[in-house]
Amino acid sequence: MRFIYICVECANYIGELELTNWNEAMLGFDTLTFAEKQELLDLDFGQRQGTVKAICETCYKKKIAAQLFYDGVDKPSFH
Repeated sequence: MRFIYICVECANYIGELELTNWNEAMLGFDTLTFAEKQELLDLDFGQRQGTVKAICETCYKKKIAAQLFYDGVDKPSFH
């Protein structure tokens, strides 16, 4: 089965895997709730292809930077 990874934030192509034998645990899908699987996975067993929504490195770095910035802004500093 072919798994195509697309960024959930910017919709850019991240990469893909081609696997003949696989299971949910092997790809980490077993850690997702049913709702998360519905949101993040689009598996077409007939076409032997799946789209996986993930986050690319660029968007991840932007989210981390924004979180660090807002964490610092929200916490008053006493000198």
